[in-house]
Amino acid sequence: MRLKQPFLKLPIRFDADALAAEVRALPKSAWTPHPTGYLGNEAVRLVTPAGEDTDAIAGPMAGTDSLERCDYVRQIMAEIGGVWGRSRFMGLAPGREVPPHIDINYYWRTHLRIHIPVITNPGVLFTCGDETVHMAAGECWVFDSFLRHDVQNKGEAQRIHLVLDTVGGGILPELLKAAEAGGVESRVLNPAERPGTDLSFEKVNSPQVMSPWEMRCHLAFTREKAGSDPQAIAVLDRVEMFIDAWAANWAQFATDEAGRPGYERLLNDVREDALAMGVATIEMPNQVPLARMLDQLIFLLALAPSNGPVADTEQAKEPAPQPPRNSMFDSGGGVSVSGSIGVATPLATPVRERFDRPIFIVSTPRSGSTLLYETLVTAPGLFATGDESHQLIESVPGLAPQHRGWLSNQLVANDASPERAAQLAQGFYRQLVDRRGRRPTGRVRMLEKTPKNALRVPFFDAIWPDAHFIYLYRDPRETLYSMMEAWRSGAFRTYPTLPGWTGEPWSLLLVPGWQELKRMELPQVVAHQWAITTEILLDDLERLGEGRVQTIAYANLIDSAQSTMEGIAAGVGLEWDRHLGDTLPLSKTTVSRPDRQKWRQLEDVIQAVLPIVEKADARARQFMATRAVKSRASA
Repeated sequence: MRLKQPFLKLPIRFDADALAAEVRALPKSAWTPHPTGYLGNEAVRLVTPAGEDTDAIAGPMAGTDSLERCDYVRQIMAEIGGVWGRSRFMGLAPGREVPPHIDINYYWRTHLRIHIPVITNPGVLFTCGDETVHMAAGECWVFDSFLRHDVQNKGEAQRIHLVLDTVGGGILPELLKAAEAGGVESRVLNPAERPGTDLSFEKVNSPQVMSPWEMRCHLAFTREKAGSDPQAIAVLDRVEMFIDAWAANWAQFATDEAGRPGYERLLNDVREDALAMGVATIEMPNQVPLARMLDQLIFLLALAPSNGPVADTEQAKEPAPQPPRNSMFDSGGGVSVSGSIGVATPLATPVRERFDRPIFIVSTPRSGSTLLYETLVTAPGLFATGDESHQLIESVPGLAPQHRGWLSNQLVANDASPERAAQLAQGFYRQLVDRRGRRPTGRVRMLEKTPKNALRVPFFDAIWPDAHFIYLYRDPRETLYSMMEAWRSGAFRTYPTLPGWTGEPWSLLLVPGWQELKRMELPQVVAHQWAITTEILLDDLERLGEGRVQTIAYANLIDSAQSTMEGIAAGVGLEWDRHLGDTLPLSKTTVSRPDRQKWRQLEDVIQAVLPIVEKADARARQFMATRAVKSRASA
């Protein structure tokens, strides 16, 4: 929800001591890690879908048991009188921060966040846009979440705020108007001054079919933020044509299911046209990608999945997790055009249970995993998304590095909460197709590959204990050359504005301890990337049973593709019915034509950094020797 200035202090105050007493009376078990994964951030859930123990933002809202324990909090909510969405006590540990970010999704376009400091200290600073404020205990603030903002706790004690999300209502409009006018003295709501009953909670928070009038509102807002870039203007003009066509379909069908084919066709057409016009390369003046802005405000919410979890207006119940509806924006800098927007298969059983022994290719970056993936995905009975799943995985709350204090891409078993597992599984399932382009209808074998997954084996193992992992090894000399080539090409920039990084824009996966690499030259950086990834990957694979790990050497894939692929397929329980020629086609991520001696072009440079990788490489070779895949010809 838009404001006219970064911060507004509303002319109403509350008893911070009374609030603090209610916070301290809550059991320790009420506190949960914040879903973003930011270090030192935790929360007590007060309003959630159906009042359940979840961080979801979609679905009919209700108070939790924790809210029932907090009489004064309910009185505050009743006094303001808003229609309440997800609300929490939010804690920030001393010395920690909420990193700078911009909230651009649909939820924040339609909601306002109220901050009421409960326990604070002078070292707690909130920056929004060009302004920085300290919010004193008991005050009531709102801010513009579409501006870049961050919070720092430089004090020595935890900061706790009561954070209330609302679409509006009650006396909030009057408070906002008075705050904008200024000069109004704040009044105080004392405890027990009014009853904390008859609270209003939102029941509808996403559209079944977005109206053309709402779309035009979001488009106007996007135009305002997009600046004067002619390429951006051309894309937005195309979106305006899409909305005009959507309005015609709306006039005929509105939310009637009979209009779905037309809505889906219009969405697919505008997305494809926008991609062809280069939307994935356009960045707005505030550094938000235009593709992501359009996805979050219009395309992903334009049409709810058929029989999917649109908020129920009749009764509060826990909704199924809602993954992004096929975003066209990929966090790795690319785009995904697979699948249809707004199409989901209603399942009688949890989506996680529709996966049978999913297969994950894991390796260091630039080891040939794309070539292996593109070859293996043609096996009969295998399903895949057709692209690397960076955005799909990192769009799940708490899994992206920027939501985890920029530590790394590493994920462990504790990160696989039931909610995240369900959202991730549904996100995968709804994008899967087999080699003939058919969508799944029941249990499936899935193939998944992104180099970042080399740091996520325990995470996927916790979600799917029957998963298979294929470890692809390539001579580090060849791999280091290819990694340096990737960095310098500019085509693999995963985190181009990585906070605190001073070298070339960060490319490939983000490894733990990357902060220690920032004063190194590129050859040393990639050598440490390779070594750190390999050590973590081997540690994780060694904990799995031998039957769940297959290994393959890149050299064997190139030299003996047919027998190697037959061996891999047999090792993971797949059939193989393809005859491969003498030479495999180039993968889509090839930078320059493969040549095993190409690394000698930088032989002196690579030899100089080999000591960095020697220990990890020796482990990898030993691991390969003990778990190597046998080809069918030699079995």
